[in-house]
Amino acid sequence: MLSTSQSGLPQYSITAYVDDVQYGRYTSDTRRCEPLFQSLMVLSKHLDIQTKNAQHTEITQRVVMDFIMDRLNKTYDNRNNHVYQRKIVCELHEDGTVEFYKEVALDGKELIVFDKERVAYAPATQEAVLLTQLWSKYYSDAKSDKLVMENECTQHMKVYISFIKSFLTKKVPHVKISSSESESGIKLHCRVYGFYPRDVEVKWIKNERDEIYSEESAEILPNPDGTYQIRVSVEVTPEEGATYSCHVDHSSLETIHMIPFERKTKDSNITYIVIAVAVAAALFLAFGLGFFIQRKRKEFKGSRQSVSTEEQD
Repeated sequence: MLSTSQSGLPQYSITAYVDDVQYGRYTSDTRRCEPLFQSLMVLSKHLDIQTKNAQHTEITQRVVMDFIMDRLNKTYDNRNNHVYQRKIVCELHEDGTVEFYKEVALDGKELIVFDKERVAYAPATQEAVLLTQLWSKYYSDAKSDKLVMENECTQHMKVYISFIKSFLTKKVPHVKISSSESESGIKLHCRVYGFYPRDVEVKWIKNERDEIYSEESAEILPNPDGTYQIRVSVEVTPEEGATYSCHVDHSSLETIHMIPFERKTKDSNITYIVIAVAVAAALFLAFGLGFFIQRKRKEFKGSRQSVSTEEQD
């Protein structure tokens, strides 16, 4: 939620995900729960109920933001637009166990977290101690929130999964290796794309044991089809006999995928050219030598014929 309205952005929004796939949204502009998959349109009654819940939540969260802004001495003005965020997550494991957490933040800074061991809200920073006490007293009951996250959240998840499960299937990453010239040597690029789910580890290894750390921060980016991509680049100074390979670790792979970098250097091209030139020169010399020998033979034969003729005379 934004503290003040801003052109082009809804002041309040809810974004819903299963794993890393966004399946629904609600904004203060439309004031409707909108499914992002056609298959979810059959849940019209369920979506109507969720729309009413979201509309009510929008009103209550405006009050909560006013409270947080007031306690932290933040002001409402167009020059300093503040962002209030609330994140609720429930995880359903294959063995049926459930994990969950909830956190509250302002301007990207975490303020309050749900302590599931104590079933209570806890301050994430020192400045949020009094804020958390008042939050727990007036705005949120930890025990009630625990029941919602354990039951209602997971029940909704099961419903949505049955309609969008084809988009949640693990997809094996594709890998492309390339290189480019750099000031101090060469830059190796490992592009990994088309994988799902989002979590992946990509790194460059030298001589099958030493990790090469990149000075560039690699970001995992989404693709239009719901998969992800990432490119990890490192700069190296080529050494004779050294090997380089890109290692990819993803949940869709049984083992770590190792792709070696095979360098096609200018030296190798020069070698082929030199060999070609040498072969051409050898052929030319062989041809020239053959022509010279053949010519000498003819001259020698002519000399013999001249001598014989003279002798016959």
